Amino acid sequence: MKEPRILSEILKDYFQSSNEPLAVNFRRHFNIKQAQVDQLSNEEIDEMLEKSFLEDWIDNQDVMQILHISPRTLQTLRSNGILPFSRIGNKLYYRRSDISRILNNHYTMVKIKYYGGKK
Repeated sequence: MKEPRILSEILKDYFQSSNEPLAVNFRRHFNIKQAQVDQLSNEEIDEMLEKSFLEDWIDNQDVMQILHISPRTLQTLRSNGILPFSRIGNKLYYRRSDISRILNNHYTMVKIKYYGGKK
């Protein structure tokens, strides 16, 4: 039987050599070459993992401040299925990419014909 391995060793191997999307995105996100993963400490890897996953998520308050909308408007976006969310307990979280997608999909440019009252 093989010797049991420490979780940090397993994660280092995974993030260093795996071609799965998560490992590839992790290296790309932090601009890490495969050889550099060996030089990282366990604490640095843990911190990088936490940042890479959690920085994509924001809570209700941040969404309302970013979009300048009320709690009711945010609830309507959720209820109509326009804005996907994740719930942990009573707290709601949203992906930044979903908010960007909504803004891009609803972007309109209006040309003002008679600016200043002149025809």
